[in-house]
Amino acid sequence: MAGKIFINYRREDSIATAGRLADRLAETFGRDNLFMDVDNIPVGIDFDEYLKSQVAACDVVLSVIGPNWLNAKDEANQRRLDNPDDFVAIELAAALARNILVIPVLVDGTRMPKASELPDSLKPFALRNAIQVRNTNFGNDTEQLITKMREALALVRPERTEDLVMLSFNGYLVAAFLLNIGFFLTALAMFFQLSGNFAGALAAMVAAMPILMVGGRLLARDESVRKFGVVIAVGGLLAVAAILVSPQFFHVTLFESRTIQSESLLMGIYFLTTAQFFILWKKMATVTWMPKATAITMKLANSLWLSGFTFLSSMLMVSATWEILYRLTHSVVAALTLVGVQLLVVGWCYAQYRQTLAANPRPPLA
Repeated sequence: MAGKIFINYRREDSIATAGRLADRLAETFGRDNLFMDVDNIPVGIDFDEYLKSQVAACDVVLSVIGPNWLNAKDEANQRRLDNPDDFVAIELAAALARNILVIPVLVDGTRMPKASELPDSLKPFALRNAIQVRNTNFGNDTEQLITKMREALALVRPERTEDLVMLSFNGYLVAAFLLNIGFFLTALAMFFQLSGNFAGALAAMVAAMPILMVGGRLLARDESVRKFGVVIAVGGLLAVAAILVSPQFFHVTLFESRTIQSESLLMGIYFLTTAQFFILWKKMATVTWMPKATAITMKLANSLWLSGFTFLSSMLMVSATWEILYRLTHSVVAALTLVGVQLLVVGWCYAQYRQTLAANPRPPLA
């Protein structure tokens, strides 16, 4: 069973990073095993004793340190760490006094404070081994943090929950799809550039950049991208709809091919699925009203070979891009190169998915 985790942070310094960190830790250890905010302290309770009791119930304290953590000032222009009523100082001092594992989490290159810069009750904190968490590499850095926490506490790794499996399975599939669409648009931009169609090249790159960005943030498991992701998915769906009706309305002979129209229909369906993923997000992790479907999907998602085949099959959803590029360039090499790049993307997303599952093994059989 996972230990209790206390997240210590200063709101005006690192609330955004602390929030992202809490969401990521909740996926692995469970929301009930986290204590983060002091907003719910009961009325009339001694907050000093209450915080100390909460810290005492935890096995590890994560101290999130941003650029203004050390020298943050209060209304009287006094350093907060020197104030005996400072929540951050109270929580850390309580953890240090009880010899609880304290891990400094340094945000975006923030340096570790020196003992000489800390009040007496916090001087031992300067000797704690810290870990860096960068917002630009948040996914990998938090995975390293989780690994270090497990090593230090010798925790049994938590059971693999349905929520974690389904959210990861759907998320990495959507990421692979969006990245492959983005690379297709990048290939179109290169073709237009070489053809002297600079307006077309600019348009393709402008379309590619947000799609690649959303796919990349999905790989980093950044939930903040969900609203922008909905816009991108709906935009892609409208673009596919334009392709499907183009012979009747736009007289673009490229898309008179029935094959391209059929393949584009598959692409449109996946854009619709992508939009639903971003709208529902974690609510679609489990389908409680269809237990048999959930059980089948869980079996597929947990299986090494079946999940791999599913990721490989997702290439069919972008098959229209191969024929479109071939018809534009009349180059088999260009089309095969695109296929190769998209296969690499799918393989990378699948590897990231399996890595996530490996960090959360299935519960042992009874």
